[in-house]
This record gives sequence, C-alpha cells and structure tokens, in this order.
Amino acid sequence: MEVILIFLGSLIGFTVLGVPIGFAIGLTTVILMFAMGMTDAMVLARRLITGVDIYTLLAIPFFMLAGEILNKVGLVNDILKFSSAVVGRIKGGLAAVNVLASMLFAGISGSAVADAAALGSLEIPMMEKDGYDKPFSSAITAASSVIGPIIPPSIPMIILGSLAQISIAKLFLGGAIPGILIGLALLGYSFFIAKKRNYPVSKAVNFKEFIEVFKNTVWALILPLIILGGILGGLFTATEAGAVAVIYAVIISFAVYKVKVKDYIDILKGAALSTGVVMLVCAAAMALTWFLAVAQLPQILTAILMNITKNKLIFLFVLNVLLFIVGMVIDLTPALFLLTPILLPISNVYGIDPIHFGVIMVANLCIGLITPPVGTVLYVTTSISKIKLEVLIKELVPMYLVLFIVLMLITYVPFTVLWLPSFIK
Repeated sequence: MEVILIFLGSLIGFTVLGVPIGFAIGLTTVILMFAMGMTDAMVLARRLITGVDIYTLLAIPFFMLAGEILNKVGLVNDILKFSSAVVGRIKGGLAAVNVLASMLFAGISGSAVADAAALGSLEIPMMEKDGYDKPFSSAITAASSVIGPIIPPSIPMIILGSLAQISIAKLFLGGAIPGILIGLALLGYSFFIAKKRNYPVSKAVNFKEFIEVFKNTVWALILPLIILGGILGGLFTATEAGAVAVIYAVIISFAVYKVKVKDYIDILKGAALSTGVVMLVCAAAMALTWFLAVAQLPQILTAILMNITKNKLIFLFVLNVLLFIVGMVIDLTPALFLLTPILLPISNVYGIDPIHFGVIMVANLCIGLITPPVGTVLYVTTSISKIKLEVLIKELVPMYLVLFIVLMLITYVPFTVLWLPSFIK
C-alpha cells in the first residue's frame, strides 16, 4: 500500500506543479526506486533503454511521418470538401461535415490532437461564418476529434499492443466499429441540435461536382484501405504498414501534390518532434511500470478488487470509472504506458478478452482528452476558437453523455469490438 501512495502522491504532485508529463513520470520513478531501496542507477538506465527498444514501436514514427506528409500536402481541405458533398445537405450540414471529416482524417493521422488542430482551424471559422454558434462549433470539433485514436490506424492501439503483447492488427479492427458508432452518435446529436437551434443547410452539389471532389479525396480514402487490406491479407504487419504508409505518402506528395524536396525539412522536423515526445514518455513510463511490477502492484490491486467483487460486469463498470478519472488528470499516451501493465493482468483474472479490454481502455481515455483539467484537445480547441474554457466545457456536457452511452455499449456488448478481429486467425 505504501508503494501505491508514493506512486500516486509523486505523480499527482508533479502533474499539479505543471511538470511536463515525461519528466513527471521520470521523477516519480526515481523517488519510487529509492523508496524501494534500489539505488543502482544502472537498473534505471537499462529500464529506460529497454522501454523503447521494442520493434512494434517503430510503427509510431512511421505513422506520424505519414500523417505529417499528408497534412502538409493539403488533404485536409479535400477531406472537408468531400464530407460536405456527402452530408452537407442535411440539417446542420456543416456540423455533420465536421464529424465525418474527423472520421476520415482518423484514417490518416491516428491522433486526436492532430485532428483538432488540422481540421478545427478550418472548420470552426467556416461554421461560424455560416451562422453556427462558436461554442457549439468548437465543442463538436473537440468531441469528434476523439475518434482519431480509435479508428485505425491508431497510435494508441500500437502502443497498447506493444505493451500488452497482443495483436495490433486485431486492435485496429477492434476499434473500427466503436469509432464508427461514436461518429454516428455525434452525427445524431448534431442533427438534433441543428433542428432545435435552426442551423442552416449547406448547398447541395450535383453529381458532376461530387465526382470532381471525390477525385481529389480518393488519395486520402485509399490509405486506410491499403493498411487494413495489407494487414488482413497477411502482406505486412502493423509495423510494416507504417513504412508502407510513408512510402505511399511520399509518392503521392511528389506525383499528385507536387511537394518540393525542401518542404520535407519542416515535415521531418514535425514528425521528429512528435516522435521524440512520445518516446520520452514511453521510456520513463516503462521504467516506472517495471518498478511497480517488482513491488507487485498488479497483484495487490487484483486482491483488492477481487475482495470488492467477483462479478465481471461490475468490474467493467469500476474499470471505466477508474479510467475516466485517470483520463481527467493524465494524458492518453502516458496513461496507457502506466495502466496497461497494471490493469491487463487484472482484467485477465475476470476473463475479459484482451482486445475488448484494449479498445475499452483507449476509447475511455480518449474521452479524457476533452475533459478538464488536463484535456489536451480542450486547450487546442480553445486556442483555435478563442473562447473561454468554461464556455467550451458547458457546450460539451451533453456530448459527454453521448460518448458515455457509446462507451457503455462497447463495454457491455463485446460483439461491437470483437466481431471484426474474429476474421483474423
């Protein structure tokens, strides 16, 4: 119990003080190491190195680079035009465009922050100009961006699969239907609000215009199909899929979008910075979880939970509450590194499928990206829209309820997660 208190006290303390999460985890590791009487610095050094020396983690810089390239070439504009052509004509069309664009962009970026930053800077002014309230425009942008890390390819799924030693391909497929369900739920909510507030309808496009828009967007739509098709067909692994995504992005950037070689300087810098942040968190978190494992924290928590309930359904609810609370104070990536090695063995005791557990975990922690006080997407959205945080949160409250309902659906109806992965042997 002492280990738990030191771990939580140190990590929460550093987070409250505003220490960057990678360093907060590292400092917590050092404190825990000395508290356990393990003063050999080489042990910590080895844990930091082995924490990132994992083959499957190579997929992260690949997918980040591919996303950076495709974002640079201007596919965001094409995705918005295509989304508008598909759903813009319904009531509250631009809100629906916002959600559909996030679903399509998720197949490229795998990141909620990238979604909110790339799409939000275009969507929010566009919606406001068309007569939408700025708070609603900002809120639907933030809420729909959480689809990014759920629909494949997903960087959090790669991290979780690497940590838990479970199939990343199955996690990718497991997140597909939940991501679509979240998108459909937000589309329904947007339609309801549009009717209630009498938001405008976008101009319809004719068939010829639709084909023209589709021609420009097809390059964005093909990439997820290549990745999933290649993985399902056994042509390459999830890690190799990242390399394929980069090759594809480079080819179309030169052949279709006429990107110049000098533009790749900024592209490579952006991808390197994003990768460096993730890998720093990875190294520190993997070291911390090793010390927690030595202290038998998973076994302690399993015993506590088994004394509370042996019911699988009750445990799933407790798991969701715990993840939601953690997601409010710790960002998605470090939360995955910290909690997966602890919670996965406990979920195994309750007989929960690892793929089901993984998707629940990622989906729940994604909601944390738009909840205060640490929701990263909240701050990205407020910086773009220039509205107060409390105004944005007030508009998001009913959307939290919509997301929670979908979360309960994928939690208690495992078929929604496990059906597609069942096609992989």
